[in-house]
Amino acid sequence: QGLQLHLTDEHHKKKSSNGESQYNFEFNRSFQGDSTQEEVFEEISQLVQSAVDGYRVCIFAYGQTGSGKTYTMIGDPTSPGMIPRSLEQIFTSAEKMKEQGWNYSISVSMMEIYNEEYKDLLGKK
Repeated sequence: QGLQLHLTDEHHKKKSSNGESQYNFEFNRSFQGDSTQEEVFEEISQLVQSAVDGYRVCIFAYGQTGSGKTYTMIGDPTSPGMIPRSLEQIFTSAEKMKEQGWNYSISVSMMEIYNEEYKDLLGKK
């Protein structure tokens, strides 16, 4: 069963039996609180490979305050998160391809959206 969100967008809008607007979305995968960093990265590593292959990719962490988004993305020294694991995969792949004569130009942006405001996490503080 898909997660139900209440939004203002008219796309995918449906009416419930009590007349409320509902927006239904389906997700291919969600993770429980006891999921390991390895399990999560195994799932997204193919997206990282798509970025190496030249496709635009966005990895989005969503959840309430305190639900573990920052830990999942950054991790700690003993259990690196998605960002350090992704960068390791990207630069390892780029080095292998460089040996075969390929050249890469890599650009990254990291944004945080909080209370409907965004912050560039790599910009000047």
